[in-house]
Amino acid sequence: MGKNNTVGKILFTSAFLLGGIAVGWMCAVFMHTNALALTVTLVIGAVYGIGAIELFQFRYATSTLTKALLRTKEKVTVLEDWLNALDESLHNSVRLRIQGERVGLPAPILTPYFVGLLVMLGLLGTFVGMVVTLKGAVIALEGTSELAAIRAGLAAPIKGLGLAFGTSVAGVATSAMLGLMSTLSKRDRMLATRSLDTRAATDFQDFSLAHSQQETFRALQIQTQALPEVSGRLHEMADKLEQVGETLIANQDRFQASIGRVFSELAVSMDKTHKESLAENVRLAGESIKPIVADVMNTIAQETRNVHHNLKQTAGDHLQALAGQFKQLTESMSQSFNTMTASAIAHQQTNDENRLVLWTSALESTQKESAFHFAESSKRISGLLKSSEDLIQARIRTEAAWLEEHQKRMDTLAQMLKSELFALRKDEELRGQAAVERLGNLESALADHLTTIGRAMEAPMTRLIQTAEEAPRAAADVISQLGREASKRAEQDTRQLEEQRRIITGIDALSRSLAQTSADQHAAIEALVHQSKGMLENVASQFTDRMGAEATRFSGVVENFAASAVEMASLGDAFSMAVTLFNESNEQLIQNLSRVEESLEKAAIRNDEQLGYYVAQAREIIDHCMLSQKEIFEDLQKLHQNNRISVAG
Repeated sequence: MGKNNTVGKILFTSAFLLGGIAVGWMCAVFMHTNALALTVTLVIGAVYGIGAIELFQFRYATSTLTKALLRTKEKVTVLEDWLNALDESLHNSVRLRIQGERVGLPAPILTPYFVGLLVMLGLLGTFVGMVVTLKGAVIALEGTSELAAIRAGLAAPIKGLGLAFGTSVAGVATSAMLGLMSTLSKRDRMLATRSLDTRAATDFQDFSLAHSQQETFRALQIQTQALPEVSGRLHEMADKLEQVGETLIANQDRFQASIGRVFSELAVSMDKTHKESLAENVRLAGESIKPIVADVMNTIAQETRNVHHNLKQTAGDHLQALAGQFKQLTESMSQSFNTMTASAIAHQQTNDENRLVLWTSALESTQKESAFHFAESSKRISGLLKSSEDLIQARIRTEAAWLEEHQKRMDTLAQMLKSELFALRKDEELRGQAAVERLGNLESALADHLTTIGRAMEAPMTRLIQTAEEAPRAAADVISQLGREASKRAEQDTRQLEEQRRIITGIDALSRSLAQTSADQHAAIEALVHQSKGMLENVASQFTDRMGAEATRFSGVVENFAASAVEMASLGDAFSMAVTLFNESNEQLIQNLSRVEESLEKAAIRNDEQLGYYVAQAREIIDHCMLSQKEIFEDLQKLHQNNRISVAG
């Protein structure tokens, strides 16, 4: 091919130079002899130049195609990038040629006209020159009667005929050379086109319509083979959803059972703690008061016996000797003792009353603080339960909204799929009918044409008619097979849509059961909280009543033993110990409530994590299902477009 191009270039250049030499020679001949012939020759040269420029551009476009084909060593992946290397005049025709359309490449437009125009211009110059020459001869013959003058008048026009026919020489020479150049250019274009057709079946195979149809048919076969796998995956998805639902129900049951056990243990622990603390307080108070009372009674009895014994001895020893002194001393001692006793009793009673008031106020403040702490703990528990309820309700509303939106999207997608499948089925039917009609028309036209050819071709045409009759039947079989495949595909899509609806219905039921379970759980938690609150209030009231009774009893003891400072100090220690025990029981109760709160928070977090995990699993399954449906829908659209292209082709 390179050798042919070199020979073609040499011939083209030689023809161009010969044509130019002919025009230049004639211009040199007519330069100072005949202005009219020179003008016609210049016009011929201008037309020849315009035609040569067009052929140069034509050959340049052909060279771009040839170079692009030579540079292509492997399959082309991007056709547009390869076409950009060609001349702009070849883009559309080369693209159609690669796609399989038998479209011719552009040819020179002005050159064929210029080939004839150059001959006509040469003849025109010749005719004009002959008219002028013959007119001069007529004038010379009519103007004189002498033979020498006539001979001279005829010689001048005959010499001018050579100049007149020079334009014909220029026109014919340029026309011949321009025609040769056009033929060589068309030959190069034909060779480039042949090379393009050869490479189109190998390097440009991916861009041909036949290859696209084969790929479409192969994709349909792959899709048909993949549909059972998709159905199996959908069944696996349904099984997974069922397993997820069972797991969710089992986790909810375990959660409710654990919550019930926690609250039962909490109630038992609180009851046991309060009973033990109250019994311990009463026991400690009784044990602390009992030795004090026994010591006081023993001390008083011992002192009384000692006093009586001493008085008896003293009275017996000094009764007679010191009767007067004893009487005076007894009176003075009695007065002073009464005065000191009265003042001591009054002072001690005042101090005891003040201490009793202080202890009573301290006990009341401690009781109020305990009640306040109980109320604060109840409020915190109520707040936590309310926030948990709000969080659960918000999560339920969010999931319900998401499920409703997803249901709407799935309904819309199902409706779109139904409409597209219905439209595709109608299009397939219309295409089948149109193909059958076109084949029938083609058969009738072919029969008419064969009838008009003649009896001499009867036997070959009979075989051709039989072949044509078999072709519509084969086409009808293919169309019927495609219709059956489309019907099967539509039925499979319908079954898949029904399977999706069942899955969505199962997810909806699962969400409703989850919401119902959450509501039941919330109600159970609220009931347990109310029950715990009532138990706490009962325990607090019982504790208050017992503390009031103990305070009354202690007040009676204080009034009975007001004269003993040691007893009051012991009583104060007992009260301090009781307050300490009450504070310890209160702290233990607060710790138990904190543990209950932590267990509730952990249970709520675990429930949220499980709910989030199940929702994420459901979303992944739904996304996977939607992706599969989207791929099926895109394949259907591609099939629809390919069918349109095939029908249009």
